[in-house]
Amino acid sequence: MLLTLTENKQFLRVDEATELELEQLNISLTKRIDSWRFNPLVKRGVWDGYISYFKDNKWIPSGLWRYVYNVCKEYKFDLKIDGVTELFDKNISAEWFEKYALELFKGSEITPRDYQIEAAYNILKFRKCLSELATSAGKTLISFLTVAYLLEQEKAKKILFIVPNVSLVVQATEDFNDYNFANRINIKVQQIYSGQKIREGRNVVIGTYQSLVKKGKEYFDQFDAVIIDECHKMKSQSIKTILSKCVNAEYRYGLSGTIPKEGSLDRLTLMAYTGPLISEVNAYFLQQEGYIANCKVKVIEMDYAPESAKNAFTEMAHNKYENKDVFQLEQNYVINSEPRLDFICKVIGKIPRNSLILFHRIEHGKKIYEKLRQETNKQVYYVDGGIDKDVREEFKKKMEKGDDVAIVASYGTFSTGISIKKIHNIFFTESFKSEVIIRQSIGRGLRQHHSKSNVLIIDFVDDLCTEEWKNYLMKHSKTRQKIYREQRFEYEVKKFQFEG
Repeated sequence: MLLTLTENKQFLRVDEATELELEQLNISLTKRIDSWRFNPLVKRGVWDGYISYFKDNKWIPSGLWRYVYNVCKEYKFDLKIDGVTELFDKNISAEWFEKYALELFKGSEITPRDYQIEAAYNILKFRKCLSELATSAGKTLISFLTVAYLLEQEKAKKILFIVPNVSLVVQATEDFNDYNFANRINIKVQQIYSGQKIREGRNVVIGTYQSLVKKGKEYFDQFDAVIIDECHKMKSQSIKTILSKCVNAEYRYGLSGTIPKEGSLDRLTLMAYTGPLISEVNAYFLQQEGYIANCKVKVIEMDYAPESAKNAFTEMAHNKYENKDVFQLEQNYVINSEPRLDFICKVIGKIPRNSLILFHRIEHGKKIYEKLRQETNKQVYYVDGGIDKDVREEFKKKMEKGDDVAIVASYGTFSTGISIKKIHNIFFTESFKSEVIIRQSIGRGLRQHHSKSNVLIIDFVDDLCTEEWKNYLMKHSKTRQKIYREQRFEYEVKKFQFEG
């Protein structure tokens, strides 16, 4: 098989391949979306739910070069890629870059860690790649090292740094200013979010997905490099739209604490738009090195439903109700259970210090909020997608200053990209099985603070099981426990029975 890197370095072109090789490439580069059965287009019969990154049996995104290499290795295909070395910077050495990175921070209270220097070096060497960096690994510092090098070495004139929310725009700007303490590097930041004025002569643009997606294609022609923070969100159409417009960006880096699992469509999408996974720094390593707080998980299995309710769910499952319908009914049952609400709020109220209480459904979150306000002495605040960003920032400040503050927040607003060092406890009040949500949510509590050595995770689980059937919420819990084991988090399971 012969592939050739196109002149613009955006695609690999298939110049020679057998029918068998083409067939296998099609299979390997085509995957179905999650929950495809429930997609409206699939239901209407106008789409099969598949997405392919192999166009016309000819074109493959260049970010997938290593993936294609591994496919060919697995099936023992001979493979040659003409021009693939042009994707790499062969002139940068690890030894030189280490000296450069340390020199940048000479005289500062901050010293880059070895793995941060290595991660930045890998990013610069490969030009297009992904890095999986657990929360508190220092993604912004790593990004600063890459930006400083690109600008100072004149590898790039203008750089785009994409972040999920306004809070991170502000935080990244402040961090860049702190890291550039001696003003050695000529970094001038333009913030892009609602209400910001455009300033001339800025060489680093830090903006939110939501604001950037509204800009026309010509706006993105100016960028030589793109950094995508929390890139696991890149499966969303807005991020794909932005990156497809960055045609001149030779450097593309994706950073996240939770890169999707190997073999998934989301992982394939990330690699297609950026490149292969090069650097990995997990939470266990950071804990062992003392860089983050230790994580302790308590799984609380609640058995409170009467036998009649359990039998009803069992009967629905056996009568071949659709899984999603039974799951929905389970969720409705548990969030409307007053005994359950009383129990979880009593647990939250008894555990001292600052707590983040996470929920999925607004109805449920507001119930918890009102109950805690009425029955605890904690300072309680509520956040969902409708709460203004300035109000959210105020709540975060209150937690950083307080000692017994509770923020009841939706997973969508506070599970990703929120930096509060003084979180002591995190409560999962609704069931889910997404590894991204689990790891991102736990990550909110792993940041170091002098007031803690551990973060406590309380995972509430609803036991609606009978001898004949295990309910979906319980099955989700087993998935979460598997992730706790994989991440080497210490956890225990406790069972509680009360009248429902």
